[in-house]
Amino acid sequence: MALDGSLESTRFPYLPLGLTLENRSVQVEVLLDTGFDGDVAVPPGLVMNGEPPDDYLVWALADGSEVLAPAFLGRARLGPFPEFLVLITAIGDEPLVGRGVSDRFTVTLDHGRRLIVEP
Repeated sequence: MALDGSLESTRFPYLPLGLTLENRSVQVEVLLDTGFDGDVAVPPGLVMNGEPPDDYLVWALADGSEVLAPAFLGRARLGPFPEFLVLITAIGDEPLVGRGVSDRFTVTLDHGRRLIVEP
């Protein structure tokens, strides 16, 4: 997976992402969504365990509607790269990683076959 300081995923367009929230860690496969301006979005059941969110955010959906969603401050790790702070929004039914994460890296979409992430 990690070759010479890079991360390569052949499960295009998904990436393995480690998330840490409070003292819980989970590994998830996230869809790279370049139309999502946030950091990370996950189904509510993945992060909500009775603790109050750090904030609530208003998100504009593709159909133009808006939704209020709980958000949590956490840490993320992609492959061999150092952990970094992220805002994890509890919304939807599929884990997504957006531009708030992808803009930190060089991301190559290789002909629909693989996704390469480099520092």
